[in-house]
Amino acid sequence: MKAILNRVFIKNWPRKVVALLTAIVVWLLVNQTINITRTIADVPLRIVNLADDKTVVGLLPNGMLGKKISVTVTGGKSVVQDLKPSDLEVVINAEGHEDTWIATIDKKNLVSSNPDLDLRKSITDVTANDIIIKLSPLITESIPVMITRPAGEPPKGYQFLDAWPKRLIQKVSGPAEQVQALKESGLELTFNLNRITDEELNALYSRQGKHEEVTFKIPDSWKKIAIPFKENTFEPLNDPRAKLLRLDFLKQELVALGTELPITIFFPIKYSNTINPQTYSLATSEIVQKKKGLKRLVVSLYVRDVSQLFLDVVRDNMLLIVVAAPKNVQEELHWAVEFIDEKALEDKFVEASLKQLQARFSNERSIQKYSEESIRDRFRDYLRKLVLFTSDGKPLEIHAELNAETITLTLP
Repeated sequence: MKAILNRVFIKNWPRKVVALLTAIVVWLLVNQTINITRTIADVPLRIVNLADDKTVVGLLPNGMLGKKISVTVTGGKSVVQDLKPSDLEVVINAEGHEDTWIATIDKKNLVSSNPDLDLRKSITDVTANDIIIKLSPLITESIPVMITRPAGEPPKGYQFLDAWPKRLIQKVSGPAEQVQALKESGLELTFNLNRITDEELNALYSRQGKHEEVTFKIPDSWKKIAIPFKENTFEPLNDPRAKLLRLDFLKQELVALGTELPITIFFPIKYSNTINPQTYSLATSEIVQKKKGLKRLVVSLYVRDVSQLFLDVVRDNMLLIVVAAPKNVQEELHWAVEFIDEKALEDKFVEASLKQLQARFSNERSIQKYSEESIRDRFRDYLRKLVLFTSDGKPLEIHAELNAETITLTLP
């Protein structure tokens, strides 16, 4: 074994080392001079030197086109075999072009986005399909943005009320045909309530004076909108009113009504031959008492899903109405809570709400610019939602029945 090793590795070793080095050098030289051809897909396209009043359909804000192309590259094997789409860009020069043209791709269009690659030395030829570059006038238009009802669910213990402002204007620049189409369709922006925690709203509830209506101002990081023709691009909202964006919530609690409801009977004319104020009257009972000439519902009542301010405004104008009808028409009479002089109540609620907002956010001028239209919408929404509850938190149930010469009300 020793003799074999001596003969193979030691005998004439200088000549063997020279031969090995020569073989390595030859291999490196040959490998460097071998050219290969390879097609690389998904190479990004960049447009440069566009005229100030022109753009290209599909051009992104970073100067890249939304589409990518395949290029066939010929060059040194050591470089070409390792090329990746992210190493390359096809750059198209728009200088001097005023209309749509066909761009031919060759070696001069291919540039490296990898500083470690020198394509000029390594690449001998580049081919790709011709590309139609469609130039379009660059315009800027005001696009309406509708703030839609948020997605998701509000934190536990809170009810979503409203978003304000409901409409914004977004200045959008781009190809004339795409911008005009967008102006006709408009944009929508939808926030997600799941991104808001109950801890955040509880902190705001305490900070804002423990008012049932809690204001959550939209963070700047949320104030972005997708532009359909700008792929994967979200632009910051540029309407000055975007700084006012807010979501309002109502803390869901039972609130005492704080008054006894007056009761009246409504006698429909079609039944008036037999059922009228001269033939039937409202009977007093444990829950109906006559005080100062008025019959009232003497039950401790509560409301939910409305604010204390709303309740303070409408409390004295609430009326329980029972609709009289023959037993063969209705075994149990219908009843409802009505609000007297709704328009005056609405105006009073708007005035009180604006004063309350000014007091709560005296240091934030933007909050004081609250929309009267939005407050009126909220008042009407409260009117629709108001439900009476008993002290055990259950909705109020009243059995109203037509008896001999009286109408009686009882609780189940």
